[in-house]
Amino acid sequence: MTRPAVPAIVGEPSVFAGARDRPVFVGACPRSGTTLLRTMLNSHPELALPLETRFLMEAWEARASFGDLSDADRRRQLARWIFRRKRTRWHRLGVDQRPAIARLVSAPPTIGSLLGTCFLMYAEHHGKPRWGDKRPMYDQHLDAIFAMFPDAQFVHLVRDPRATVASVRRVGWSGGDVVAPTELWGRSLRAVDAWRGRLAPDQLLEIRYEDLVIEPRATMERVCGFLGLAPEGIDSMLAFHERGDVPQNRHHWQVSRPVTAASVRGWEKTLDAPEVAFVERALGAQMRRYGYPFEADGVRVPDELRRAFLRRRCMRTAIRARDAARETALSLTYRRPVAARLTSGQRAAD
Repeated sequence: MTRPAVPAIVGEPSVFAGARDRPVFVGACPRSGTTLLRTMLNSHPELALPLETRFLMEAWEARASFGDLSDADRRRQLARWIFRRKRTRWHRLGVDQRPAIARLVSAPPTIGSLLGTCFLMYAEHHGKPRWGDKRPMYDQHLDAIFAMFPDAQFVHLVRDPRATVASVRRVGWSGGDVVAPTELWGRSLRAVDAWRGRLAPDQLLEIRYEDLVIEPRATMERVCGFLGLAPEGIDSMLAFHERGDVPQNRHHWQVSRPVTAASVRGWEKTLDAPEVAFVERALGAQMRRYGYPFEADGVRVPDELRRAFLRRRCMRTAIRARDAARETALSLTYRRPVAARLTSGQRAAD
């Protein structure tokens, strides 16, 4: 069966189209291959994306606590929060703490500028002109990404939900439950869908994990074309495993090897037929859009899975409404500029 094309963004290019220094962000439902994609992108000689550092969204959500960043002392407070916070993996930026804090204090006085400077330092450390970041959860926080980095380019990775759910089970997340990752997969795609009408073709690109591992060169040619990266760097991207920087563990064992399609249908050994039927019924419309064929037609979905899925969707809807209300209130009280002033597009938009 030939898969249909991934849903594309249509319309006129953004005002940032053609700029060579735009930041790049990667997101997806967890266990969709973002570590593989990030490692390939980071292997291009023009682009640097660190391993997950886990401070960007946390800082955004706490931005009111840092106060007016036109005050150098407030910028120092935020810088120390990033580089002394236990949960921040700042060492992955490859910088020394003290000079890094000083660099942030001297950055333009917006939260986007301070956070972006962290990734800029990583790129400089590796001698590259362009920077970005990856984290699966970014696909649900495009409001923050584009508020802080209006010229950003976002690459959204989509994987067969049966494979994603099976991968979550194999690494031991959610206690082996299939309901939570199924709901999360659907929620992740809906979050990106909500932005389709607001983004230009040069701001959002979607690719399938299956295309990435089955046709890696063609897929990376498409990614490089979208990002404006030199095609001469594709060979380096395909040889990512020769100089990979991802710690070897059971979560990311594939990044030390050449691209392989071996895991595309690994879900068949992890999920039983009723579980496959559950995923297909719960996510049917979205699966069709991305060309994932059904394989459990006629198999009965257990009632307990149906009920658990409805409960989880209701719970997540309530949480989303609460978070939206909190963000709305914060947007009304935090009136300071947030957009970065680091790249050519960001400075022109200021």
